[in-house]
Amino acid sequence: MRVLIVGGGIGGITAALALRQRGIDALILEQAEAFMQVGAGIQLSANATRVLRRLGLGEPLARVSVYPEARDYRAWDTGERLYLTPLGARAEAQFGAPYYHAHRADLLAVLLGGLGETGFCLGARVEGFDETGNGVSARLADGTSVAGDVLVGADGIHSTVRAQLFGKDAPRYTGNVAWRGLVPAERVEHLDLGRVTGVWMGPNRSIVQYYVSAGRTFNWIGISRSAGAAHESWLAEGSVADALAEYAGWHPSIRAVIAATPRVLRQALYDREPLPAWHAGRVVLLGDAAHPMMPFYAQGAAQSIEDAFVLAGCLAAGRDDPVAAIERYVALRRPRTAWMQQLSRREEELYQMNDAAAIADRNARLGAHRTAEAAVFPPEQERLYGYDAEAALQEG
Repeated sequence: MRVLIVGGGIGGITAALALRQRGIDALILEQAEAFMQVGAGIQLSANATRVLRRLGLGEPLARVSVYPEARDYRAWDTGERLYLTPLGARAEAQFGAPYYHAHRADLLAVLLGGLGETGFCLGARVEGFDETGNGVSARLADGTSVAGDVLVGADGIHSTVRAQLFGKDAPRYTGNVAWRGLVPAERVEHLDLGRVTGVWMGPNRSIVQYYVSAGRTFNWIGISRSAGAAHESWLAEGSVADALAEYAGWHPSIRAVIAATPRVLRQALYDREPLPAWHAGRVVLLGDAAHPMMPFYAQGAAQSIEDAFVLAGCLAAGRDDPVAAIERYVALRRPRTAWMQQLSRREEELYQMNDAAAIADRNARLGAHRTAEAAVFPPEQERLYGYDAEAALQEG
């Protein structure tokens, strides 16, 4: 069996590694002339790191990551702790795999290290595909084509593969923009920010911040409601002055982090409603091409990693009938990712509510778990982080 993977991002590379581990030939078709190691911080929960460990990437991933102790929720103005959930050793013991903070570029470098020098074609822009009774071919912009048994669209929210399968449709602007920044650690060390996932919740805005790159860099992402969409790009420029204006009145440590940021990016946030189907015949979607989601639960990359592992397992078990294997993959993955999409939307209101009575009620509900001794794993985290892709394959 030969699997063509359109897109060389986190999901696409993970799929190639998982397929290769199961003895299946995989070829990544990446339109860029080099793998793009861009972006900012990324959170890798146990459901993702469990997969990466099974792919033999546990040690290189640990070397470039940060091992946070807790998720620490704070009030936007006073800095009062509202809530605490465990991470670190307690979460690893509970879920059987670590929770990491990493830079997206570092994660991609780890994945590429596993990939090696084969299994991909750069500068290969896929413009469409053609399916026959016993195979599928990808049509490239240079007029050539590449043949395989299965084609996987791992080409992001603006997926070419998705558009051919189901028609072009615009993603939903969520009403939010993301402000992102990376700060050299020495610029903020006086703030005593701790090895935590810091979550600051305020009216119509929130900020999440944490160390990445083995502690050398401090990452922050601020999300704010905005009627006017910004550019949807990792590289869309913002400004420190505009970010400070957006977070006027916020806690001094938040404003100090923003002020210390060399370069601020501003990006519109889009998602889509869950698709009724992810596939047709021998062609199937993976990751953001199938289920783009809001970042409030930090699960975009993790869900792509889960997809990749489950898809590889289904294809390996169903080599004689790839179409049935694809149908099994979608049946296993679609309910979970649809739940995750809705959960991510729900968290927006939790983080960014602006009604005074609702905020007071939220803070009172959260307040029972403000100390390390009282911290618990919410049911959503139990379901989310406890997911084992290998077990899901065996059970389904």
